[in-house]
Amino acid sequence: MGQVGATTTELAVLMPVLIVMLLAPVQVALWWHARQVADAAAEEAVDVAQVQDSNEAQATAAAFGLLNQVGNLRGASVVVQRGPEEVVVEVRGRAPQVVPGINWGVTSRAAGPMERLVPEDERG
Repeated sequence: MGQVGATTTELAVLMPVLIVMLLAPVQVALWWHARQVADAAAEEAVDVAQVQDSNEAQATAAAFGLLNQVGNLRGASVVVQRGPEEVVVEVRGRAPQVVPGINWGVTSRAAGPMERLVPEDERG
C-alpha cells in the first residue's frame, strides 16, 4: 500500500521536464530564424542607405518593410548610421517565446561602403 499513487506523482514531476525537452529544439529554431530575419533586414537597410540620394529614414523603412513581411522578430528596432565613407545598421529584437522563461534577444549588424560617383576623367 506504500506505493499507491507513486506513478502519478512521478508523472506529474517528469511531464513538465519532458515538455520542455520537446519544445527546446523548437525554441532554438525560432531563435535561429529570428536571427536570419534580423540579418536580412540589416542587409536590406544597408543596400538602401548606400545609395547616394538615400537617407536614414528610407533605410529604416526598408528594414521594417522586410521585418513586417517575414515576421518572427518581436519588438524590433533599427538604427541606421550613415557616415561619409560607411553605412552601419543594427537591428535588434526578440525571438518568439515557446518555452516559458526563455526570452532570447537577437542583434544583427551590417556595414558597407557609401556609394559615390567618380567622374570618368578621375577614374584610374
